[in-house]
Amino acid sequence: MEKDLKMEAFKEISQEMLENMSLLARKAGERGSPSALERLGDLERKLRADHFHIVVMGQFKRGKTTFINGLLGSDILPSSVIPLTSVNTLLRYGETPVAEVRYLDGRSEQIPPQRLADFVTERGNPENRLGVKAAEVAVPSPYLKDGVCFVDTPGVGSTFLHNDQMAYSYLANADAVIFMISADPPISRSELDFLHDIRTFVGKVFFVQNKIDYLDKEEREESLAFNASVISEALGGKRVEIFPLSAKAALKAALENDPVSLEKSGLPAFTRRLEDFLLREKGALLLQSTLRNLLKLINDEISGQELERSLLTRPWEDLDSRLSAFEEEMALLRRERDEMMYLVDGDFKSLVNEVLDMHVEEFKRNTAPALLQSYNDFCARNAHLDGSSFQKALWGFVENLILDSFTEWRLEEEEILSSRFNELKDIYRDKANAIARRILEKAGDIFEIGLSAMEADLALEEEGEFWFKLEDRPTDIEMFFGAVTKNLPRKLSHRILARQNREKLLELFDRHCGRVRYDFYLRLQKSFNSLRVRVRDMVDETMGAVEGSIRRAVDKKSRGEESLLPELRALDDYLESLQEICERLQELAARIPVLESA
Repeated sequence: MEKDLKMEAFKEISQEMLENMSLLARKAGERGSPSALERLGDLERKLRADHFHIVVMGQFKRGKTTFINGLLGSDILPSSVIPLTSVNTLLRYGETPVAEVRYLDGRSEQIPPQRLADFVTERGNPENRLGVKAAEVAVPSPYLKDGVCFVDTPGVGSTFLHNDQMAYSYLANADAVIFMISADPPISRSELDFLHDIRTFVGKVFFVQNKIDYLDKEEREESLAFNASVISEALGGKRVEIFPLSAKAALKAALENDPVSLEKSGLPAFTRRLEDFLLREKGALLLQSTLRNLLKLINDEISGQELERSLLTRPWEDLDSRLSAFEEEMALLRRERDEMMYLVDGDFKSLVNEVLDMHVEEFKRNTAPALLQSYNDFCARNAHLDGSSFQKALWGFVENLILDSFTEWRLEEEEILSSRFNELKDIYRDKANAIARRILEKAGDIFEIGLSAMEADLALEEEGEFWFKLEDRPTDIEMFFGAVTKNLPRKLSHRILARQNREKLLELFDRHCGRVRYDFYLRLQKSFNSLRVRVRDMVDETMGAVEGSIRRAVDKKSRGEESLLPELRALDDYLESLQEICERLQELAARIPVLESA
């Protein structure tokens, strides 16, 4: 129950924040403050759109679609007894059920949810001949209203290889993955291989064992213990928690509005744990970042309005000289801002050249000899195989060897680059806040008014993570060559095949080093571009608020003294509203740490 209240607290705080944004937007609109309205729109969009993305994955026919339908309490997604889903399907909250199909060529069209099967299933859209990139479905489910977005992926390991590629492609957007296995049969080798692939790209994986209603109590406990042991061993001995449930029973109970049966299905116990994780990992941080930037916006607006009020009550005589002095100071601060942009570019190049590229070359030097040694040992151990079997075994070994060689290194490099970037992000956040603070200090000194400063947070857009599977397969010539060697003496055929595949091993290793390096480069480039834009905005927002207030004050004074009294009253009312909203938001801020202690 305690965890339910925490999710309820998250919803309440989000809603109160949005209500205060709406009130502030109305007041800023009445006051004629377009910059504040634009900034408010960006913050509101991010708060509303920053969902918890949960990707449901697993081998085909493990009940993923039924599981999601049970969560939503609706038969919104089509299900079948054959490998079905062939396209990633996103489910978000919407007041009216509607589906949108997005195509690979950039087109999109809205369809009734009842026609979803024609686009996302293997039966309706075999081998994705329609060229569908993804489908998005709006569902009026209370569960999705909490900010959760589910992604139903094609089952891997089915008879359709393109389904595997589609399932992997959404990992970059996942806050968490729900990995579905089944009580009967137990986890398979292909599922463990799949888990081995995805665990390096996703921070949190929840394991759900479906179809527990197929087993009695003793069988259920034995099955859970066996699967937990196998998964733990595959993950290097890490403790594994598996959530047992019956997706079919959960869906039935949800459709019949039977809370007792729903609890017995095991679904609520799992969702409570999932929600708790999401709040601790992302929910509190999202609220804190949004609130901090909202308070900074209000502070800029208050500072600008107070400056405008001060200028409206000043005599014209000394205004020109003060405005000239202010422009000179702003020109210097703009130059400092632009110099900071050059530093951002320089740090990007340094991180690529002095960290990423050096680490890739070091990885290649250190790993290639170990790969060759493992390869030679494998050839020696399998010298008894005939030519055809030897070729098949070699290729499977080479494929796994390449994948395994990148797994640990990719994670280590990910942590290094992420840590370095976050250090730089904090440095530039502080630099931008320092410039914004000096803008207010200079304005206060020149116009003889006390202006307070508040620091903003760097709310950057998240960049997706890289994923890859080996798609290289022996060419027709290589397959023919492998077939011919079976007619040669075993020693000769082994020598030929070993040399051929040794070259393939080195070629693939070098190729994937390039692929991983290029992916890290692109992600760093996107991250630095986002950093550059946000850092510049942090400075420009404060400068714009101050300069806009000065322009408005000068314009109003030029119209004559008779119009100033009602203008000052309206300004005071706006300032009072800003202070009231600020106080309410600061009260909200005191409630957010409660979510972090979960």
